Amino acid sequence: MYTQILVAVDGSPVSEAALQHAIRLAQEQHAKLHFVHVFDVAGILWAETDEVTEVDLLTIYRHRGEAILSRAVASAKQAGLAATSTLLEEEIIGKRVAELLADEAKAVAADLVVLGSHGHRGLSRLFLGSVAEGAARLCAAPVLIVHGPVPKGG
Repeated sequence: MYTQILVAVDGSPVSEAALQHAIRLAQEQHAKLHFVHVFDVAGILWAETDEVTEVDLLTIYRHRGEAILSRAVASAKQAGLAATSTLLEEEIIGKRVAELLADEAKAVAADLVVLGSHGHRGLSRLFLGSVAEGAARLCAAPVLIVHGPVPKGG
């Protein structure tokens, strides 16, 4: 049924759960996996300090993203699956992570998108938004959301 599964990864425990779920699905479906990690360049520009330059922060975030993707690809290959990856930089003002995921899903002809939901509730969801919810609205392919634990008090 599925031949190309896009998996959003960010290194968090819920992302790891989504990764493992996608690997099991890909094994069952004999599908290929494409991993994507998005980091916020605009956020980095705001985080610049006297001790750390913008270039240093960009390098750190790129290396972190590449390491996350490398681990995901290695996990897939260890499970006997074909896997590729893309590191995306959210540098376009107003272009949200969900939009970048939808664009990437289309670019790689994904017929399923898998991502984790961090379970933000209340005010944190209002301010942070929901990448999972946005991806579900914007992706042409079906979106499978793997939920993490509900935070205490949420």
